[in-house]
Amino acid sequence: MAMNLLSARKVETTSHQSQPFWLKDGGSLFLYVTPAGNKLWRFRYRIGGKPAIYAIGKYPEVSLEAARVERDRARDLVKQGIHPVVEKRTRVSVQIEVNETTFESVARRWMVSNVQWSEGYADQVKKYLEKDVFPKVGNLPISSIRPAHLRPLIQGVAERGAPTVAILIRQWCSQLFAYASAEDLCDQDPTALLKRSVKRPRVRHNPPLPWNEIPDFLNKVDESGYRATVIALRLMALTYVRTAELRKAKWTEFDLKNAIWTVPAGRMKMRQPHIVPLSKQAIELLEELQKLTGGGEFLFPSFRKPGQVISATTLNKALERMGYLGRFSSHGFRATATTLLGLLSYPENRVDLQLAHSRRKKDSSRAPYDHTKYIASRKIIMQDWADILDALADGASMEQVMEGFGPLSDRRTALLRVTERE
Repeated sequence: MAMNLLSARKVETTSHQSQPFWLKDGGSLFLYVTPAGNKLWRFRYRIGGKPAIYAIGKYPEVSLEAARVERDRARDLVKQGIHPVVEKRTRVSVQIEVNETTFESVARRWMVSNVQWSEGYADQVKKYLEKDVFPKVGNLPISSIRPAHLRPLIQGVAERGAPTVAILIRQWCSQLFAYASAEDLCDQDPTALLKRSVKRPRVRHNPPLPWNEIPDFLNKVDESGYRATVIALRLMALTYVRTAELRKAKWTEFDLKNAIWTVPAGRMKMRQPHIVPLSKQAIELLEELQKLTGGGEFLFPSFRKPGQVISATTLNKALERMGYLGRFSSHGFRATATTLLGLLSYPENRVDLQLAHSRRKKDSSRAPYDHTKYIASRKIIMQDWADILDALADGASMEQVMEGFGPLSDRRTALLRVTERE
């Protein structure tokens, strides 16, 4: 057993001198005191007859007691013919590798790798991982994650009233482990045993607005609040884009002269640019809106938070004030257009393209050009849709709308001529 010569008091009170000096503790442990006042623990040893020095650490970060424990560990390594210096470098290297392969570090690389995600979807994934997952398992090596680590956090999210988010977290983690496995960072997916840990809630689709309620709705819109909000709701009805696509729209995306709005790929769910032909009614609203917000970057800037756009709840709050709480949301305009245009027998493939739905049959060679496909007929359909809304607002019956826009109407004949040429 090494003879311990130093005391904690001695180490604490020793002052530096003009020249460096050593204080011996025993068992080849020394305290090296520099002229600058640094107190450094050093262990001297020999392997193969050659002297060496192992730097244990700095006082007071490493106490006398801790230095002695490390000295004893280093002496045991020397007896095995292992250099403590080499062993420490290996240990540090392993720790660095572990730090680079923690759940959080790998998850952030995985998120960056998913370039096909829309901006909104990427923000959603990041938000919930940072809120619910990283605080619980973010610092653990991804190879050490087990179902027992993930089950309580997933169930905790479900129990707070967000079962859909809990299911999404499990799915995202499963995708992450597949990515990590491909990178040879882990060899199993611990989420595979958690597929039934949360009961999937009943899907509640965004209901369409019945056609006979459209006239009353359009009249209420004009009295729903700020003019910019009114215009936003009317543009939602006319363009039936996703709410986020309209909320984050920028003036640079609009070509009012040619009546075209091009939504960039980064904001689209399917990561492809999307062309929205603009009806005359939409152009009129945009020209009015331009007088209100045209001096800035966004169509619908937030008045409370400069540099940002209106929140996701702004339009739904306006609908609530109109009396549609629980019955109709801003996303329901898409279902309304789909239902009514389907009832009038408009070409389903054209309507689907205008909705920017995913392709049922993937064709990687055609996908980048989908946004320009059937553009001539889509322009006609968008103008027809705007005129249908006007007709309903003016009190037209469904029979009159069918007569003016249905399969046997003159307008449909004009559309068919164009579709035959496309």
